[in-house]
Amino acid sequence: MSEHRPEQDPEILFPDETLEIAGETIEVREFRYLEGLRAIALARPLFAALAELLEGGELDALALDGLIAEHYSAWIALMAISTGKDEAWIEGLRDRDGQTLSMTFWRVNSGFFMRRLVFGGALARAMRQMVPPTTGNPSPSPSSSTPSSVAATGETPKSSPDA
Repeated sequence: MSEHRPEQDPEILFPDETLEIAGETIEVREFRYLEGLRAIALARPLFAALAELLEGGELDALALDGLIAEHYSAWIALMAISTGKDEAWIEGLRDRDGQTLSMTFWRVNSGFFMRRLVFGGALARAMRQMVPPTTGNPSPSPSSSTPSSVAATGETPKSSPDA
């Protein structure tokens, strides 16, 4: 476990990063609350695809890259929110600059994505699938369970054997 260093607190609380892209200094910011609400609406299909990827246990750099490519318009819109740059500027970036911006955006906002996935249960389901059960089937099969009471009928139960 690493030692806590107070000088890192601002980086943990506000993981914003400043970088040079296409000759400009830009700031990639973690979504603020209202921006996050807008981002949730934009990213719904992206969240669903990311959850599927996690459930399949295939989250690696290549799979994430493919996911971003499939949902590129939402990804660019999300990066525009995070950077304050317009989408046309982002779309016009050279490949290397676009990759740098995309990976910085992911690093800065990954907590936003992961919190939504955890709340949605995708991570928990993925963990259950990756860890095999250590014991047999925890619930009995329907054919092996016995009823706990007599079946209900319209008859009044008899109070004695002679009645």
